[in-house]
Amino acid sequence: MSTKLRVLVVDDSALMRKLIPQILARDSEIEVVGTAMDGAFGLKKIEDLRPDVVTLDLEMPRMDGLETLRQITRLFRIPVIVVSALTTEGPAQRLRPWLWERLILWPSRAMPLPLTWMRLPRI
Repeated sequence: MSTKLRVLVVDDSALMRKLIPQILARDSEIEVVGTAMDGAFGLKKIEDLRPDVVTLDLEMPRMDGLETLRQITRLFRIPVIVVSALTTEGPAQRLRPWLWERLILWPSRAMPLPLTWMRLPRI
């Protein structure tokens, strides 16, 4: 029996905190171990739950996703998947040049596309 990939979802949107786990639940090898409504709460959850991977929104109150990403990289060094609507201002734009230089696309059985890089429909 293989160990499931443990995922923490960090997003200020209650809808996304519900939808992302539902999407990930399609893969029997993935377990969503928790959710957090902002970066500060997410860092505490990482410490408590020790997930293998974090999904992270960029536009959040209190501690935005970019600062959260910096802290995760510095403190925990675990993989982070950015799940965010890219905007014309704010953290998403500041991250964009850095992100494109380091972007790695991972194949996944959980997603309907061959790669987990996809545009989600507007809600």
